[in-house]
Amino acid sequence: MSVLRTLWILSRPQLTVYVLFLIFAGYGWAHWDRALTIQHAPEFFVVLFGWWWLNAGTLWLNAGLDKDEGEVLMGESVAPPPHVERYAYGALLLGPVICFAAHPLAGLACLFCAVLAVLYSHPATVWKGHPVAGPFVNGVGYGLLTPMAGWAVVDVPMDQRTAAVWALGMLGVVGCYFAAQAFQQDEDSERGYRTLVATHGPRTTILTARVCVGLALSGAVVLALAGWIPRATLIIAPLAVWNDRWFAVWMERPGGGIEADAREMARRLLISGLCGLFVALAVYGQESYNNVPVAGLGTVAGHPPDRPLLSPGAMRAWERAQHGIRPAAEVQ
Repeated sequence: MSVLRTLWILSRPQLTVYVLFLIFAGYGWAHWDRALTIQHAPEFFVVLFGWWWLNAGTLWLNAGLDKDEGEVLMGESVAPPPHVERYAYGALLLGPVICFAAHPLAGLACLFCAVLAVLYSHPATVWKGHPVAGPFVNGVGYGLLTPMAGWAVVDVPMDQRTAAVWALGMLGVVGCYFAAQAFQQDEDSERGYRTLVATHGPRTTILTARVCVGLALSGAVVLALAGWIPRATLIIAPLAVWNDRWFAVWMERPGGGIEADAREMARRLLISGLCGLFVALAVYGQESYNNVPVAGLGTVAGHPPDRPLLSPGAMRAWERAQHGIRPAAEVQ
């Protein structure tokens, strides 16, 4: 097997789709929160490209540490090529450089994630096997900094609603982190790791993941009831029960189940997220058709303090004024 093909397999393309979706989620949220037209699209795609290198470097460094022989979440178990760490460090340097070219804050987020990746998988630190540092790296890296990179290129200020959504997202990512280790008790124990599955077993690990994901989804329901996100999204609240029932089934599987169980959890969460996006788009279309405030300005509560409540046509005029753009008729 060629080195390039091996590196491609070790980059776990299927898992990368989920990671890049978090970038897209942050970018889309910044637009939705303030009802903006598309902003800085080229910079967004540059960040996506830089984050691919960051994620690849992270996984290559992890492969060099673990040299997995068992099941790998959304990947294949292959022997890493010689000196895989060199490729990993190269990718971890390239990712931030690319992201800095798009936006300083996105570059800083990528650089911090690269540092976390080294601490997570370097033999001298091995935060991956630490009971607190492991969840911290995944929660901050994937749950906070990854969507922040997409959000940053839009150049909007932070508000309370964004902070609340990020907190829930980080909690959900921590839950996914615990779920991803549920079937790896033997491997983690043999390596001397002190992960939750190694110290307390798969059932406790899956229960912890279930609680974290359940709290994140419940928090989204609370935000909808409070009017901070469209109340129409409450029609997909039964999907939270659908996700929880899978955790209940998974907990009964011997030995933490198999990799396919974690994959099914990820599939259900992705479907739930896409359904929420579909409902939000439907609400946006209805608001636009009725010529009333749309997206984040069309919710019952939680509006950003620096944006006026305007109809879509007036909103576009307001945005032009903010950027010093005059209508064509006025220019003539």
